[in-house]
Amino acid sequence: MIRAIFIVTLLTATGMTAAAETSLDRCKAIADSAKRLQCYDALKSEPGATSAQPAQSAQPAAAAGEDPLIAKAKAAVQSELRAPDSAKFQDVKLRQVDGKPAVCGLVNATNSRGKMTGPQPFAYDGEHTYLIIYNPGPANSTKESASALGEAMGNRLKSYNRLCR
Repeated sequence: MIRAIFIVTLLTATGMTAAAETSLDRCKAIADSAKRLQCYDALKSEPGATSAQPAQSAQPAAAAGEDPLIAKAKAAVQSELRAPDSAKFQDVKLRQVDGKPAVCGLVNATNSRGKMTGPQPFAYDGEHTYLIIYNPGPANSTKESASALGEAMGNRLKSYNRLCR
């Protein structure tokens, strides 16, 4: 008898948990900022969409009057960070390099210790993101390991200098 009550209670609780996961919860669980915003936008267009508004991130994907390439660059940089919503951008500029647009700027984000790294340079050429990380250890704000960052840093520095210097 006790087993039957426990099983019924367990099944009821499991069903309640599954029902509690709403479309809004699914959007909140998406790590990539650009994809999460697309999910929220899709919710707005659904019939009977929830009236709950998602929390505004510290850095909106495209601020009013912001160049679309800058918004795309910010989203690309955020996708490489451990904590994308912690990104704070500054000195973001659109440049022309060899007749092609590029975005240069600084980003400050949370590292694996939960501390802000301080402004670190980045460049974006419309296809690739070049984040310059000074400390590849635990203070690294990206998702990449120290060894992967060490291997990639030489190419990132060359690309950053070509686009932003």
